[in-house]
Amino acid sequence: MSWMITATGAEYHLTGAASLTDAGRPVRIEDIAHQLAIINRFHGATKRPYSVAEHSLLCSEIAQRIDLSLVAQMAALLHDGHESYTNDLSSPAKAAVNLRSAFAGGTHAWNVFETEHAKTVRAKFGLQTVFVNHRAGLRHIDLVALATERRDLTVWNADTHAGWDVLGDNEESPDRRIAPLDWLRLDTPEREAMTWKDWRQAFRDRFDELQFGIEAGHRSAA
Repeated sequence: MSWMITATGAEYHLTGAASLTDAGRPVRIEDIAHQLAIINRFHGATKRPYSVAEHSLLCSEIAQRIDLSLVAQMAALLHDGHESYTNDLSSPAKAAVNLRSAFAGGTHAWNVFETEHAKTVRAKFGLQTVFVNHRAGLRHIDLVALATERRDLTVWNADTHAGWDVLGDNEESPDRRIAPLDWLRLDTPEREAMTWKDWRQAFRDRFDELQFGIEAGHRSAA
């Protein structure tokens, strides 16, 4: 069996002949919002439940704060949308899977698998170009979110744990290190009180808000 049943009852094919057709990969914002709100970041190794949906909303908020376009804010919101179908792996787990597959004589299997489905989601929402044009910026936003998450939600301690290369901890120049946000905390009682259903709704609301703004911009430009 190479397909899954999504939260809305759709059959999404991860591989095989059916996966090559649009009908075989029905991407729905309802499924993305629902499933990302349930999938935890860091394999659940956080001080409180912290979902991919909340992470995605954080990235979109950062994009808004630095005055990126609405389309770029949408890309930030949906940058992990494919994980509603592939699930999320922590960065160490992804590296381990890739290393094993490479040692077996293959490619970096997880990267190939994940990228394929990421392209499917981006195509559905017409975001292919913005992901290319804003690749570096979106990556930086993702890392700033990661640095903030590590500070507020994990038990990582600079005095007892190894540095994270992805955040530049081991760089000689402090300017190359990724700093967490100074205008937001993720460990507040208000955030902790929110349920997965609240984050699902927040994700949908943000998507609808951005989509309305993008469509209004297109109409005014026509």
